[in-house]
Order: sequence, then structure tokens, then C-alpha cells
Amino acid sequence: MAVALAAIATLALPAQSKREAQVRPHEAQLIDQRGHIFTLSQLRETPLVVTFISAHCKDICPLINAQTASTVRDAQDLHLGVRFLTITLDPEHDSPADMRKIAKIFGADPRWWIVAGGSRNDVHAIMQAFHVTAQQGREGYADVHTTFVYLVDKHGVIRKTMLASNDLDHQVIAAVRTNWGTLTQ
Repeated sequence: MAVALAAIATLALPAQSKREAQVRPHEAQLIDQRGHIFTLSQLRETPLVVTFISAHCKDICPLINAQTASTVRDAQDLHLGVRFLTITLDPEHDSPADMRKIAKIFGADPRWWIVAGGSRNDVHAIMQAFHVTAQQGREGYADVHTTFVYLVDKHGVIRKTMLASNDLDHQVIAAVRTNWGTLTQ
């Protein structure tokens, strides 16, 4: 399924350059809050909770970040072997410094919670794979967007999609516990 998802995402990309046409989600490079470059493939072997946000969003994104911070603490307290990954959905405007600032504000320790950005081509390849959409709002930022949370198994396969809500932290912990066998097989 992951291969099919990668193939679909690659075909759906508008070919603006040779590099962009060749980017596959598992090969796309992201930059974490420490400035380290990584790929989704390097995060395999550990289940992930993935969110997409815009650093300039003044609506739901700060709430998702706050709830993710709470969920990370709960997962650590419960000794759940899951990592969290937050990716910009506005790489045209969200610089590595913006993502570092978000990580600092919400206390994102990269051992548990990676806050990442990257090039337009790489981030959009990942967004395509997750079926994340974003549009520019009145201020020119991608502040009109999907607000889903994804549970990804240790092989990189999306196993569950949840709509962000005001009870997100409890929903994520319950979903990780309920789906643990599927996430780690």
C-alpha cells in the first residue's frame, strides 16, 4: 500500500522540474528543529503521529500544537513507543527558523516530537501522499487547510486518520493504544 501511495502521490505532482517530478514521499528531505536533514524512511521502525500545520496560522494550528505537546507528555508518561512529527504545510512561507520557534514555544524535544519544514517540492510531495490540502488565505499564507492527524505504522503506512478536535490529546492516546498491534507489526 505504501508503494501504491507513493506512486499515486508522485503521479499527482505537477512536474515543474526534473527534481520535483522525481521526489517520492519516502525520499523527500525535511529539516528538523535542530537543522538536521532527514527523510520519512529514516523514521521507520517507530510508529508516528503526524500533523501538518502552518507557522503563520492564527486559527487551529496553535491549538493543534498545544494539544500535540500535551499528547507527547502523556505518551511519555505512559511509556508509549510512539514519535510525533509536525510538518509545515506552507513551505513557501514557513522557514526553518519559524519551525524552530514553534518547537521552542511548545517544548518539542526532537527525541519525541520533530517539528519540520523543507523545500517546496519535498514538502508538497509528502502533503500529496497524506492527501493534505492547503490554500492561501487573505494574508497570503496557507491558512485554509485540512486538519487531520495521522497514525503511521512502523513501515510508513497510514493506519488511521483523525480529524483534529478539542479532545485531540485523549483521542490520539486512545487510538495509539487501540491500534498498537497494527502499528508495530
